[in-house]
Amino acid sequence: MFKKTLTSVLAVFVILGGSYFYFSSQQADQVYIEQVIDGDTVKTAAGDSIRLLGIDTPEINWENNSFEFYAEEARNFTTEKLLDKNVLLEFDQEKEDHYGRILAYIYLDGDNFNQRLLEEGYASLMIVNPNDKYKEQFKSAVEMAREERKGIWSQVLQAEKSYPVISYQKAEEFIGQQLVVEGRIVDTAATESINYLNFSKNYQQTLSLVIFNRDLNKFDYQPAEFLKGKEIKVFGKIELYEGSPQIVVDDPYDILIID
Repeated sequence: MFKKTLTSVLAVFVILGGSYFYFSSQQADQVYIEQVIDGDTVKTAAGDSIRLLGIDTPEINWENNSFEFYAEEARNFTTEKLLDKNVLLEFDQEKEDHYGRILAYIYLDGDNFNQRLLEEGYASLMIVNPNDKYKEQFKSAVEMAREERKGIWSQVLQAEKSYPVISYQKAEEFIGQQLVVEGRIVDTAATESINYLNFSKNYQQTLSLVIFNRDLNKFDYQPAEFLKGKEIKVFGKIELYEGSPQIVVDDPYDILIID
């Protein structure tokens, strides 16, 4: 009887940076990682898929063997650190996603591995409510990696080596092309569904950047507020929308802040 009671209230203590973090038996599981799918998805020896919470690494399309920028590096890092290791899983409000994958924060040797991926520039933020336990810590980790241009945050710098770099004023000459555009954001607007970043007050005739609000959970800042007045470079495809050039920004690392 005593043994059963003790088991039911068993707690796991994880040493993290000299502090002790407490997980109840309902919050944590120990598993063995047997396969790495990509930077943010792994499989256990029991065959369960685990999707790391709060983060998003670049995608790998295994059907056509194509990799987004820094996807291979992210997968290699996760493989090096987690493959054939026993790890501890911590859960948030939801334990599974609609694909049936386990949603978790992974702890290896006391370190929050999800946060480690953010700190090292292998992943960007991906906060999906109600799973926001480490939202502020993760934002701080992203801010540090972004400012130091680590990993995925060097994408624009790498793109400059292979794609044209133009002023926003020449955008109409490059409709349909993938390239790097530079300029200063002088005006912004935020609606219920879209953030607009404009390089000119005359936004109807010059290039604008469009960030859909569904993607704001990837940013560690509010684009319409934070980027106003800043000199930036953006990597993307110029499209024509209602006669005006625009670039739809899907990921925050498509933008490089100059000052």
